[in-house]
Amino acid sequence: MCIRDRFRVILPQVMRENKVDMWIYVKRGDDPLSFELGSDSGIFIFTDRGGKRIERAVLGGRGDRDLYDLFASEDDLPQFVAERDPKRIAVNYSKERPKLNIISEEDFHKLVHALGEKYAQRVVPADRLIVDFLAGRTMCEIALFGELSIISAKAIEKEFDKIVPGVTKLSDLKGNVFVRDPDGNEHNNDDYVIQRGDLIGLLLDAHMLDFSEHNGGIAYVLREGETHLPPEVQKIWEHALTLRNIFRKNIKAGLTGGEILKTLIQKIEEAGYVYIDKDIYDRNADPLKTQVHIDFHAMGRIISQEDAPRISPLGPDWCRSFKIPLYHTFTLEYMIHMPVPEWGKGKHLYICVHDGVMVTERGVEFPYPPLQKIRAIR
Repeated sequence: MCIRDRFRVILPQVMRENKVDMWIYVKRGDDPLSFELGSDSGIFIFTDRGGKRIERAVLGGRGDRDLYDLFASEDDLPQFVAERDPKRIAVNYSKERPKLNIISEEDFHKLVHALGEKYAQRVVPADRLIVDFLAGRTMCEIALFGELSIISAKAIEKEFDKIVPGVTKLSDLKGNVFVRDPDGNEHNNDDYVIQRGDLIGLLLDAHMLDFSEHNGGIAYVLREGETHLPPEVQKIWEHALTLRNIFRKNIKAGLTGGEILKTLIQKIEEAGYVYIDKDIYDRNADPLKTQVHIDFHAMGRIISQEDAPRISPLGPDWCRSFKIPLYHTFTLEYMIHMPVPEWGKGKHLYICVHDGVMVTERGVEFPYPPLQKIRAIR
């Protein structure tokens, strides 16, 4: 159902936005788009012939007859293309993005030769089209994303239930588990024994139908005599909620990741925070201001984080050049470094908030109940 909706809804939109009349995808066995196209080899051709629907054909291979309209031999390629006379032909290769250079050099030369000089001159890389195709979300996928978010959130709580202060090691827990001390030194998935007074971050994922999501949870281990979170821990959580509102109000579909990042940096600093482009406490910044790092990377069905739309200082520049599509699913991941001057110079608390979200017409929304609090462990 998700694949059919993707062909019906997302494919026409991204082909027209990229001004592509025909998308030729040469596939040889298992490859990054096997889930969308099917596991068989062949030449998959999508042609915009007007109307709401994109024509779908498989040459030299098999496919789901509920998804594809035409089946023919690879030898029919020259005639097939000539009959449709596309002005712009996207092919699954890339000069700049290695992970999207999916076609072999041999197949590319064979394809160009088969197309002939006239149509070979109309060939362009399909890398941006592939990114847009994978970044778009159908209602089926949004529902799946929400379900996976709930699964991972429940799994995180079960991991926190296992913690016995002074006994449990980080390596005893599933997922990406970490603790940072007041100087910013981190223990991550190692044999560090969890102590009272620790702030623990835990990221855990869930998968289904080649779709993935991972959530984060935060827990504080109460010290002897403590019955609730100490003031500094409660304060850093209040910063998390303030920042969440800033992000929700200022992330919108239709802008590039780079444009949104620039706006968020401005809003973060206007609110009295220090923006940092690395997840490392800046000892040269104002010692009284809380520092914030963000990495809003795509989640769901993607080839790689480096080749997906991203609102982040991390990754290559091109991932910030992609427009954020409507119903884009991503992680609202931000790291907070809050100074605690009474502990000493440079001492600070650290948390990582990591929630799955999507962009709708109303802005950023949660397809499940987001993180509500820092959990207290007794």
